[in-house]
Amino acid sequence: MNTTTQHPLLNKIIYILSKIDIAILRLSVIVIFALFGTYKWFDFEVQALEPLISTTWLHVLYTLFGVNGGSYFLGVMETLTFLALIIGFSRPLFGAAGAFMVIMTGITTLSLLPQLGKIDSFIIKDILLIGAGAVLLKNDLVRLNEVLKKR
Repeated sequence: MNTTTQHPLLNKIIYILSKIDIAILRLSVIVIFALFGTYKWFDFEVQALEPLISTTWLHVLYTLFGVNGGSYFLGVMETLTFLALIIGFSRPLFGAAGAFMVIMTGITTLSLLPQLGKIDSFIIKDILLIGAGAVLLKNDLVRLNEVLKKR
């Protein structure tokens, strides 16, 4: 299928978007993980997570680290994720690691669905994050392959 069109304005829009689409997606995921990762260090988020986590298999975090420590653990993981994604702008290996962590975060959250018994924004965002992580992972693996070819 030929993806180019004969319409000059559409060609220009497609060209511009092809240069910024992955950057916009990466920035969007970074902002989400930066916000949620930072929230995990504050009492309002610790309290909000406690009834959700305590009824799921993730309660093991509370057993290991306590209620605050479990939230802090999640915050550290989300911080590592967004930092890897930031570094991924220039280093595709870190970007791929961050994208993989995004996917794993989404899968982990979705694995709680049977125990939570309801779909809400806590779950819905992770459906989208799995897709975003997959697109970023593919992009960073392609970039990494290009870097490795040059060696």
